[in-house]
Amino acid sequence: MFNSENPEVLVNFWGKVLGVEAHPHNASTEHIWLFPTPGENFKIGFQRVAKKSSDSQEIHIDVAVDDLNETEDLVKSLGGSHVQTSRTSSGFEWRILKDPQGNSFCIFKDSGH
Repeated sequence: MFNSENPEVLVNFWGKVLGVEAHPHNASTEHIWLFPTPGENFKIGFQRVAKKSSDSQEIHIDVAVDDLNETEDLVKSLGGSHVQTSRTSSGFEWRILKDPQGNSFCIFKDSGH
């Protein structure tokens, strides 16, 4: 669950990055959900809050992608940013990025695991 003062921005961003659809806003709970295509098994929620808490526990998402450069370009075109690129001695590469509201996440090349 992402807490956000403007969850619609994050729903748009993450929906496009993950290639999933947003489901209707539930005004009674202030939740908007992203669901994958049928047959997949995950969902991510975004919750409206009056103000983000600076003392909340930091977490981040790792997203397996087919193409690092293409995904990073998409993230930037949607208002996100690049923070750092890292590589292990064995050649495994991942990138730390931020969504438009500053939430960090990582992308790495999907090797089928």
